[in-house]
Amino acid sequence: MSTDTAALDVTDWAAACRGRAGDLLAGLGHAPGLLRTDPGAAVRVLDENLAHEIPALLDGEEWTRLHTLLTACLGEYLISVHGAHWAWLEDSASPVGGRWVVTGFTRPTARRTAAVDVGALVGEALASEPSVGLTALADRAERAAGVHVVHG
Repeated sequence: MSTDTAALDVTDWAAACRGRAGDLLAGLGHAPGLLRTDPGAAVRVLDENLAHEIPALLDGEEWTRLHTLLTACLGEYLISVHGAHWAWLEDSASPVGGRWVVTGFTRPTARRTAAVDVGALVGEALASEPSVGLTALADRAERAAGVHVVHG
């Protein structure tokens, strides 16, 4: 993928994720931009409404829908809270030549961080857990990125 194509694709990908997350929040009676304005409240709202989904009981289309929604919401949470962004990471082992990751974490400052393959993290959780909450996924993603902050 060329640099220009990657930049265009990441813009489209990020906009689609924001749109999915916003549509879901709006459908639940909340402001579509809640993940940007109050990420903590948005995660609680989404946890309450997505916690009833049981991945093992979902058919292929429902599983894909849930995976897409969780990936979009988790990515948007990381971007809002930690000043990160979506990026395309080339990967010759991938059937599509790469994968979407969240990277460029700027908060908290002065930390070494790593890119997070949000889609893979969500997929692993859906494949191995009876229910998947956005709070637990955010915790895993923050730990993987090296931005987890312990609140006491």
